[in-house]
Amino acid sequence: MRQLLTIFLFFVLTSVSAQQDTIVIADYTKVMVGTDSDGAIYPITSLEGTSQAGLFLNSLPNGEIRICNPEKLFIWIDGQLFDHVEGCKFYKPSELFDYVKSDTIYLSLSTEGTLADLTCDLLIYEELVVVKDEVPVSREIRDSFSEFTIICLVILAFTLGVILSRYNTRVSYILERAFTFKISAYEFVNTSFFSTASMYLVSFYALSLSFVGLYMDEMLSTEFFGELNSTLEYLWLWVRLSVLVFSLFIAKWTLISVIAKLFHFRGLRNFQLFDFLNFNLVLLAPIIIFLVVDFIINLPAQSWVSHGFLVLFPVMLILFIVWFTFKFVNNSPHKKLIIISYLCATEIIPVIIILGFFYK
Repeated sequence: MRQLLTIFLFFVLTSVSAQQDTIVIADYTKVMVGTDSDGAIYPITSLEGTSQAGLFLNSLPNGEIRICNPEKLFIWIDGQLFDHVEGCKFYKPSELFDYVKSDTIYLSLSTEGTLADLTCDLLIYEELVVVKDEVPVSREIRDSFSEFTIICLVILAFTLGVILSRYNTRVSYILERAFTFKISAYEFVNTSFFSTASMYLVSFYALSLSFVGLYMDEMLSTEFFGELNSTLEYLWLWVRLSVLVFSLFIAKWTLISVIAKLFHFRGLRNFQLFDFLNFNLVLLAPIIIFLVVDFIINLPAQSWVSHGFLVLFPVMLILFIVWFTFKFVNNSPHKKLIIISYLCATEIIPVIIILGFFYK
């Protein structure tokens, strides 16, 4: 199993660094027009000193439209604000046409400075005849978020490699018995929350969950964590979110310890966090794999799994509560009413609060 995981990680990291399949570019900056105060249209021969320019699109071209500008750039479609760019973003033509539900659109670009360094072109991913300015491109320009994603995947792969090499017994247990309803002898010996293995796994879970949250925020363009403009800003926010998630584990351990003492559930705090960590790591793994595949196949801002995670996240939490309730009932001599009351205080109410905060 360890050898298979190692081979998979090598394949992922190799694939991430090999995104280079663009063939030609049609340069839209050569056909830009402007409008005067009366609304009359005139051609623009140079973007030097120009703060606003646009072009008409009356058909759905194949490929993707790339828009890059070093300063903050506002994108308008038929007079409606569509998006803003600082760096590079990629759009499928269908996104632009669906925004106003029209067969012909006027795509306008504006900035507070000048459009002298503007890049607006069509990337073709198959051999099509392009009339204007065909230039072969060997590699896509990576923006700050793409660089952040690659760095995160490398760190997560390294952390997972350390866990696989040092704590292979714990990993084997997670893969083989994470969803069992019986308490094994292994759990009686290895469930200490503050053991080195648990600390590594909690750290990996915190890093992974924070990365998934940031990836979803970028894909859905919610700016829940604010507007980030550089790779360092993404990394610093990722570190802070990971520390927050790790701190929430400590808070959960404290809450469980206090309530378990009140209910006289001796030693339950370790079992509960042990199972929570194992259960959620197994469910989080395929989500990260989907994100990696999405990042390799697509470009950031065109994810096909983003909205799916909004459904998977609450399902993960609810599944754990249902599963742990059955396991607790099957292995505890206490009355069911006491067990349900305990779980309400330590699992159900906190989950409702978390889901209410993120989905309000």
